Amino acid sequence: MRSVGPALLLWVVMSHSVTRADEITESEPGPMYEDALTVDWGGRHAWLEAHGFTIAPRLTQFIQGLNAGKGEHRYVYGGKADVEVRADLASFGFWNGLSLTAKAEQNFGQSVNGWGGTMVPSNTALAFPGIDGSDSFDVSSLYFAQNFGRGVSLVIGKVNMIDAAASKPFAGGAGITSFWNTTFVAPPSGLVPPYLLGALLAVSTPKAKYNLWVYDPVDCVNQSCLEAPFAQGVTVRGNIDMPVMLGGLSGHQGFVALYSTFDGTDLDSLDELLLPPVDPTALKFKSSRYYFAYTFDQYLYQSEANPAEGVGVFGQFGISDGNPTRLYWSAQLGIGGVGLVPGRSNDRWGLGIYYDALSGALKDALGTVTTLRDEKGFEAFYNASLSPWLTVGADIQVIAPALDHETAVFTGLRTVIDF
Repeated sequence: MRSVGPALLLWVVMSHSVTRADEITESEPGPMYEDALTVDWGGRHAWLEAHGFTIAPRLTQFIQGLNAGKGEHRYVYGGKADVEVRADLASFGFWNGLSLTAKAEQNFGQSVNGWGGTMVPSNTALAFPGIDGSDSFDVSSLYFAQNFGRGVSLVIGKVNMIDAAASKPFAGGAGITSFWNTTFVAPPSGLVPPYLLGALLAVSTPKAKYNLWVYDPVDCVNQSCLEAPFAQGVTVRGNIDMPVMLGGLSGHQGFVALYSTFDGTDLDSLDELLLPPVDPTALKFKSSRYYFAYTFDQYLYQSEANPAEGVGVFGQFGISDGNPTRLYWSAQLGIGGVGLVPGRSNDRWGLGIYYDALSGALKDALGTVTTLRDEKGFEAFYNASLSPWLTVGADIQVIAPALDHETAVFTGLRTVIDF
């Protein structure tokens, strides 16, 4: 019975996250081959692009360990090899603006996720699609995108939402180019799967970006979700993201609203289920969920020569129904930037704090078998750009875990190679 609590908690965060809904097609430029280790593949890269294909392979490697907290204090090695292929279908006789994107990911080695009694993955890149056996490989994205012009686009298919959040200022990064912890990479909500099947509409105007998502609430990690789409309900998510200029410096303010018909266990009914004698008929279900969030990012300094170089703050606060959703509310606040160190204009850094509050109903229900706590933590990272294709970074995380009373400390190194 003591395994029930950890299993539920890991399912909450490792299978559901919320992202900033930027237009996906806007974050898919062709690779800059001169910035890749293998340059232009002897002209093949340019030839492929001329015929409608862009290919972006990458290798990310980690050495990360538990330095303090419950468990064995040691370091492990793990990595992710991924490749994204994008086909401009207009080059094949289809209409303008239509493209097809596929991304394959292979994780290998070991990860420290779940060590020290932590709930939120401390290494996002190795949490999805997984690290063990067949779960370590997945086609995380396979979707059609149609750009209608005038700032309107539509994406339909299986979409990697960790990547969709990667371009967020100061955070995001898919666990590869910025923070490592999932709370900063793709803040959890419990209602947006890391890989989902659905349709994502984006409308961009000078005053705001509007996004409307309609998707299957089932987690599509390690599965296509095409066998019985929307059989377990539907989720609708809308958001508005407004550009804000303060003192001539760029920033954003955003609001998210989400509603889902995805059935979930009524957490209040777990009280009776877990009391002896166990009565399975006591388990009840709820057929709707909701979530709201506020997000912001704001530059505090921007280089006049290169506006991407600067320092800024970011944050998010989200709240759900708390039952059946296991995560009640989550908050994060941080500061980050690019450059500013003389001679290191491409280096990236950041530090932040977070607080993930579990459902009170879940805590009460599982109180007889395990003690659950709200999880809170701190993370700081620095990425040194050693060449256009090689980045080496260091990371430290200090976490008060949900599943243990001892503070967990993680440190690690990360290398990223763009081929």
